[in-house]
Amino acid sequence: MVFSAMPRISATARARIPGAGRSVTRGRAGVALLAGLLAVVLAACGGGGGAPEPSPTTPPPVAPQITITPADGTGGVAVTEKVVVTSNVPLESVTVNRGASESQQTPAGTLLGEFSPDRRTWTSTGGLFADSQYQVQAVTAAAEGVIGTATAASTFATGIPEKSFKVSWEPVDGQVVGVGTPVTLTFSGPTTDRAAVQGRLVIRTEPAIEGAWSWASDRVVRWRPKEYWPSGTKVHVEANLAGLEAGNGFVGVKDRVMDFTIGPKQISYVDLQTHTMEVYQNDQLVRQMPISGGKGGKPSFLTMEGPHNVLGKADLVIMDSATVGIPKGDPEYYYEEVQWAVQYTSGGQYVHSAPWSVASQGRANVSHGCVNASPADAEWFYNFSQFGDIIDIRNSGRPPDLSQLGNDWSIPWSDWVAGSALPVTAAADAGSIAAPPAQGDTSADRPGA
Repeated sequence: MVFSAMPRISATARARIPGAGRSVTRGRAGVALLAGLLAVVLAACGGGGGAPEPSPTTPPPVAPQITITPADGTGGVAVTEKVVVTSNVPLESVTVNRGASESQQTPAGTLLGEFSPDRRTWTSTGGLFADSQYQVQAVTAAAEGVIGTATAASTFATGIPEKSFKVSWEPVDGQVVGVGTPVTLTFSGPTTDRAAVQGRLVIRTEPAIEGAWSWASDRVVRWRPKEYWPSGTKVHVEANLAGLEAGNGFVGVKDRVMDFTIGPKQISYVDLQTHTMEVYQNDQLVRQMPISGGKGGKPSFLTMEGPHNVLGKADLVIMDSATVGIPKGDPEYYYEEVQWAVQYTSGGQYVHSAPWSVASQGRANVSHGCVNASPADAEWFYNFSQFGDIIDIRNSGRPPDLSQLGNDWSIPWSDWVAGSALPVTAAADAGSIAAPPAQGDTSADRPGA
């Protein structure tokens, strides 16, 4: 804005200042006022001012809301479903309790889950058990801008899949076993996804031991250490199968856990050339026995070589040769009630009492494949033996049949590891964890499959 001098202006003359919106009387007071106005106008032209910013507004308080899926009162929920809790505000806590199921032989337990980073969503991480009732409770957190807290609950029940995928295993919970014990899991049906199933299996040992899973078939998987177990090792096993789609229409219906302990180191060495059996406990010789092994003539009449793990024992076993291809009428047919039988192959070979061959024991091999011992020695060995002890047989001329149980220690370690459906990781090699951690339920059942 430019102001110019005007001729013949009196001391009381008025002048209009453009943009000021009013008249100003010019004199001494008027000049001072005009100078002040000029300073204000020039400052405005310099661009340093402007309209003041509006003050921020406070949002209205929020009422907390919770949604739970499955909804309250839902029945027949598939075990493959997830429990999901959502809220428009952060959640303080979510608990999901499972009731016991008589049909599934499962106790009460808790379903675990995890929160989203903003804690507005909770999703279950474990699988649902079949034929079980679940109770969900969720509470929102107190927070600024939130009207109080909210609590919500839901009760729902699961159904039973048409084809249940379950597991049975050896050894069993609480058992004390030998240093050669493999952990053998047998499933109720064949899986088409071994990796998915194996991913739900967990082995933890104390102390940590190198070991691996190896599949024998689509229904059987085993875990063993690279070397014999050290005595005193504590072993924890989990099969977290609840909600798992295993293929062929099979769906996991529950989780299972068990714990067992490795007992004293008991290894027996059988030499078919010297016709002797030496029994060691914790590397000390405790008994030497004369024995008689398989007489030969055909492969099935030879005693199977290799380190075998004891599969079980019975104080009386009926041995009928017709069950192994020698029918009645055959000169080699036999039918015997045999006492003090300790089994070491699934094909039917035992260490057992054989009073009929005592004269040959320590001198010649005359059996149809089993290891014959005197009644006194056989009874002692029966009482001495535990599941998973090692019976190491040598110099028979018959190699181990790896398709039979009891021969796991005859499989080279590289071949054993190749039977795993997942890479054998460093964690698995260490033995402390041989599969991902448990899928969330901390109270899986211990009864039978």
